[in-house]
Amino acid sequence: MDRHPLSSFIPIAAAVAKLFHPSVEVVIHDVRADTVFYIANPTSDRKVGDVSLLGVGSKDLDDRDAVIGPYEKAGEKGQRVRSITSVLRDDRGDIIGLLCINLDYSSYEPALDLLESLIRPVQTEKHPEFLFQNDWRDLLKIEVRSFITQKNLLLEKLQPSDRKNLISHLDGKRLFYAKKSVEQLATILGVSRATAYKDLRSVRKNNCQNSI
Repeated sequence: MDRHPLSSFIPIAAAVAKLFHPSVEVVIHDVRADTVFYIANPTSDRKVGDVSLLGVGSKDLDDRDAVIGPYEKAGEKGQRVRSITSVLRDDRGDIIGLLCINLDYSSYEPALDLLESLIRPVQTEKHPEFLFQNDWRDLLKIEVRSFITQKNLLLEKLQPSDRKNLISHLDGKRLFYAKKSVEQLATILGVSRATAYKDLRSVRKNNCQNSI
């Protein structure tokens, strides 16, 4: 059996994850199969073989593109994550994969906030939407983080009313179309699935009554 062309990148991914453990997750995506080919030090619930939901092809990238980012993402709990993506190509120059390095620096936020008030922070690029336009999991986490940041809330201290306002916001963004999206939100919020579904039903019922 022929060796998979992405196999040669595994030692690089493993080395980066080992050097920056436990703060860095490294993922190799097979863009042709749109699946996770390899993951080192997983900080998310993804595993090898999972659908990547990227849908990225040559049309999305310039021939000269080799590195995308750094850019901001949100972690499983809505925490700050800085990522950078390396475009992997074969000998013909065709895109075969993406190597994504995700740095969770939420534990450093207090120090970072102090430093950012004294010096200019590292400039990050706009979130590359084409990489995540099909990944409802990432979109959900980004919207959660955006909401709690704008409202100046703490995720772990959300009141029931805040939680329902958040769910209403997410529902308005049509982020509950995926089969397990509500379960994903329950995990992010640290509540039971029953509570998340109950809140969603309540929000939709209230919005329906208000629209009459």
